[in-house]
Amino acid sequence: MTEDIRKHLVPLEMIDIAKCTTVGKTVEQMEKAAIGARMIGEAARKIVEWIEAGKTPRIILDDPDDKDDCYNKTVENFARNLYGGRLTDPAVITSEYYAEHDLQNPIIVLGHYPSREVFGLDPENSIFINNLNRPPHWVKDGFFKGFVNADPRLIVPILHRVYLERIKGEPEPVSQIIEDWKKCGGVALQAAHGFETFRQMVEDPECTVIATMSGIMTMAKMGGLISHMIDREWVQAIVATGALIGHGFVEGIGLKHFKYDPHFDDTLMAEQKLNRITDTVEPEENLDQVEQILHEALLDANPFSPSQVTNTIGHYLWENFPSQSSILRSAYEHNVPVFIPAFYDSELGNDLMIHNYRQRKGNEQIIMIDQEIDNYRLVEMTTNAKKIGIFTLGGGVPRNWSQNVAPLVEIMNTRLDTGYPEIRYFYGCRICPDQVFLGHLSGCTYRENASWRKTDIEHGRFSEVMADVTMIYPFYMAVMKELSESR
Repeated sequence: MTEDIRKHLVPLEMIDIAKCTTVGKTVEQMEKAAIGARMIGEAARKIVEWIEAGKTPRIILDDPDDKDDCYNKTVENFARNLYGGRLTDPAVITSEYYAEHDLQNPIIVLGHYPSREVFGLDPENSIFINNLNRPPHWVKDGFFKGFVNADPRLIVPILHRVYLERIKGEPEPVSQIIEDWKKCGGVALQAAHGFETFRQMVEDPECTVIATMSGIMTMAKMGGLISHMIDREWVQAIVATGALIGHGFVEGIGLKHFKYDPHFDDTLMAEQKLNRITDTVEPEENLDQVEQILHEALLDANPFSPSQVTNTIGHYLWENFPSQSSILRSAYEHNVPVFIPAFYDSELGNDLMIHNYRQRKGNEQIIMIDQEIDNYRLVEMTTNAKKIGIFTLGGGVPRNWSQNVAPLVEIMNTRLDTGYPEIRYFYGCRICPDQVFLGHLSGCTYRENASWRKTDIEHGRFSEVMADVTMIYPFYMAVMKELSESR
């Protein structure tokens, strides 16, 4: 008899910004999420469990850039805190030292490690932290235990603050992470610079902020953070993929997403209609229920553009699911347009096709999407703004469509003599690990954008943060909340 996978699924939980009051509390919320956020949360919990069990985790750092820089001092300080009175040898060791003198205690391996590989430990007794495309041998599709795919300079300050909070009982303000990142270099410094750029664009009264997002942000349980960003009026427009908004629609009506269990293969998942997205699961019945609600929401409406469709759904959620945290409900309440430039590349597009099919069968009115309406809406929004800023979570079409408005206005003026004001983004913060040398759309730099007259790199402020957004975005939101509440 085939095993019912649903009996084994563990529900994910949306990050609750109200509970992100300290570094430790924020990381606790992240553990219940997915992708990089969960990597950090699980690593932090594992370190605490080791210490509470009387184990001495060894920090292995084979290639310190400079033993006297702030990052290495942070690693040394973290190690000495972990070891406490049990320390009788170097605080931070090499893999060779560990292989020769230890092999008993669990390990935290930072950055590069030898190809002979470490010592035969399993994911219960080791944590590897690097952004070198070098996961430990047990990491596989959808299973990332014992691995944090990030620059250790970004992660070590987080783990250190969690240790101080959970073991020593010292509450650590989330804003302290930004200060730590400033000192550590690498991606940590990028993240600190990016936060300051985001803060400045939000607090600039002349700036209209457009947030673009792609990837599995809502499946990774970032939807509540996005809603909070809208509720606090930190952004004036959202541009997203249809998939991201569609999965957010699911949680907006109170349905659950789940943690993927790699014990079950994808063929069995397919048979039971459990759709895997990296290390998360979207049951097909969720999408069936959303399609029925979308059909009902659209029956008495006649939207013509993607942003009008999302506004219609937001109104329905506002009326029928007022207690659920929802991107579209928040956007409706605050009159924030949600643009989806690749609307039909998603479940939302599929659902609209189903809606129209039903309408045709009953000789009822169908909805034809006109993307050009939203193009003009973005032109009007940006040309009427004194300054514009772009806050990008991920990359892809949402980012490109939002930035394309600048050359669009330029050629409208040149070829049609429309007389719009020239526009260029004055602020930009992109959190996305795509490297420029891969030639990906998402890795395009703001400097390259400048050649297209999209960004004012001479006078504005721009940040490139080369990391998984689910690791950084929760801290940005928690720190912004802390700063706003302290005023």
